[in-house]
Order: sequence, then structure tokens, then C-alpha cells
Amino acid sequence: MEIEEYGKENDSIIVMLHGANFVHSFGRQYPLAQRYHIIVPHIIGFGDEADRTFDADICVCELADYIKGLSKKVLLIGFSLGAQLAFKLISEYPDLFYSAIIVSPWLLNKTEPLLSETMRINEKQLASLKKKWLCNLIGTMNGLPAPQRKIFVKQMQKVKRETIRNVVNNGITIESVPKFAKVPFPIVALAGGKEQKEVTDSVKRMSEINSHCRYEIWERAAHNIPPVFAKRFNTLILDMVQ
Repeated sequence: MEIEEYGKENDSIIVMLHGANFVHSFGRQYPLAQRYHIIVPHIIGFGDEADRTFDADICVCELADYIKGLSKKVLLIGFSLGAQLAFKLISEYPDLFYSAIIVSPWLLNKTEPLLSETMRINEKQLASLKKKWLCNLIGTMNGLPAPQRKIFVKQMQKVKRETIRNVVNNGITIESVPKFAKVPFPIVALAGGKEQKEVTDSVKRMSEINSHCRYEIWERAAHNIPPVFAKRFNTLILDMVQ
């Protein structure tokens, strides 16, 4: 598994699971490496793992094996696709974590016709991201810092259509991961008020089924909390670490 590390000299570890396509979804959080050891795994199918095809179950198993090797509990943060993987990880491997922040997960109503429509939109986005000039523009609009934006353009040229299809139809839902109800540590489930109802309903439902989970809806935010609302989000991370 390809990983990136920042602040390796620091003791406390934060593992960040990025969104689909955007390995550097958390680029605005990297300054936290002044105080914490930040680890960013490249999710199968993206970044330097783009030669492989995304598979949710394989990805979760590989992430769990890697985190076990750290030999200490970590704070887990996931955004979008990474949030769905984080939801499954903390449910199936709770002993690896002391807290989690799950941002913009889609865990409800993964049915037709929404699945097909989401597939169409994501495949169209992939076609756009294959155009380097447009990929750079999209990276800018999504708040990626300039150094990460250059890497992003290069990495996206290798992402497979099959990966995008598997990401949309990943099988991770509230119903498919019943162990979440018993996760014993603090969790923040977070979404933007301008996101799809399926996302905001997902974080509300998480708080309903687990007493250790609280949800927050940031009304001005869309599907862009880590880069666009970085100051507020980084403050939340610091609160969870402490």
C-alpha cells in the first residue's frame, strides 16, 4: 500500500482516508503535521495505487493490516469515499482506533435510480479529469494546494472506469455494517447543509444508532468541508485529538 507521511517525528497519529479521485483531499490539513504524525494511504484505484482496481473489502482489509502495524491506536478521519471506508473500518476493527471523524458519507438509499444516476455523473467527471487542463482547474475549484494539484493531474490519468463504478456501487451502507452500533469511542459524523439528502440523512442516522456518535451539519458547506472549511475543520480535529 502506497502511503504519504507528514510529521513522522511526532508521536500521536492521525490516519486520513481521502475521497474518490482526490488523494490530497486533506491538503489543507497537512499543516497539522507540525504537531501530529499524519498518514495518508492511497486508496486502491487512486493516486499511486491507480494501477489497481478499487474493491471495498480488499481495501478495508489492507488498511486494517497497515494500521495494526502502527502498534498504537489512532484517530481516523475519512472524507466521502474515505468516510464510507472509515465507517466500515471502525465498525469491524474498533480496537485500532480511539476516535473518528467521518465526513460526508453516503450510507443510505443506495438504490435505483439513484445508483445509476450517480454512476453516470461520476463517469462523466472521470472523463473531464482525463483532460489535464480541466483536471487542474477542477483541482483548483476543490481547494487543492498548488503542489498537490500538479500531482493530482498526473495521477488521474491512470484511474480506471471500473474503479469509478466499484466506488459508487461499493456495498457499504448502514444496513450492511451492523457492528457500527457497538463502536465504543467518540465519533463525529459531519456533513454540509448543501449536500445531497442521502448524505445528511446518513450522518443523522449514525448518531441515532450509536450513542457515542454525534452529528453536525455545517449549513454553508457542500461536498467540500476539508479544503474549503479548513480552519473550522482543523479546529475540530484538534478537539478530537485532545
